[in-house]
Amino acid sequence: MGKQVNNTFTWVIKNVSTLQGQEVRSEIFVVGGCKWRLIAYPEVNNVDGYLSLSVYLDVPDCCESLPSGWKRHAKFSLTIVNQISEELSQLQEGWRWFDENTKICGFRDMIPVVNLHNINGGFLLNGELTIIAEVEVHEIIDTLNASQVEEYFSDDSSEDFQNKDNVNIEVNGFQVLDSQVDQVNAIFEKHPDLTSNFNLKNQHIKNAYMHALLDLIKTLCKSPKDLTVEDMNKADNTLTDLVKAGLNLDWLSHKLDQALEKQIDYDTRIRELEKQVKKRKLAVTELEADLEKEKAAASASLILFD
Repeated sequence: MGKQVNNTFTWVIKNVSTLQGQEVRSEIFVVGGCKWRLIAYPEVNNVDGYLSLSVYLDVPDCCESLPSGWKRHAKFSLTIVNQISEELSQLQEGWRWFDENTKICGFRDMIPVVNLHNINGGFLLNGELTIIAEVEVHEIIDTLNASQVEEYFSDDSSEDFQNKDNVNIEVNGFQVLDSQVDQVNAIFEKHPDLTSNFNLKNQHIKNAYMHALLDLIKTLCKSPKDLTVEDMNKADNTLTDLVKAGLNLDWLSHKLDQALEKQIDYDTRIRELEKQVKKRKLAVTELEADLEKEKAAASASLILFD
């Protein structure tokens, strides 16, 4: 059973026991004018040999419904939902060109099956498992005509790209918002070799990568106290994707390392303060107990004098 809201598809697997020996497929959903489907099945982990659940994003019926030479570029994330705590949910994300040779992509070993079935683990609710997929399609080749592609990109879910008429200022081959021009110019001034190995030609994908870079910089400029472990993991994954695309980001990698160190220092300080608070609370509790004893002793003395 599945439910779709915009580019997010929620898949509820009712009979989790079927995951023990065979793959399970979701119903087909549509994002960006493209059909998608989720596939989940257990695989043996190559590291420890345990059975783990793998989840993949699939292009269904591509041989029958899509023309030869079809391609689509998408950013996607897959989340195995923990019903107890969002922080315990298992999230993986990436970028991928899907085509005739690569019609399925996802993540092996997202969670050990034994953890999945742990009665106190929080992944099963009334025996049901929930998996959420978020998909953003950034380029489509040979599946839609030009007018349909233009219509799709005008409906991009990103706030900065919702209105394509606003993305009309070109800076070093990237189209950015007027409010972003100064920042992008400053980046190229400080790092003129940023795109020396970046050879993408499609304008929409180039814009998407620049948008991801600006988001990453915005994240790393936050105070460590405002960053979570999930923020840092997402930032690291985004940086990896940008570097793979050909952007020279050694300077940003150093900034990410610094942010991580600051977050570790911040978390360490918080844990130390929490320990001190706990000790002082315990001391106050002991003092309160001593106070009650003294009051009781004083009352007993007064009774004796009566």
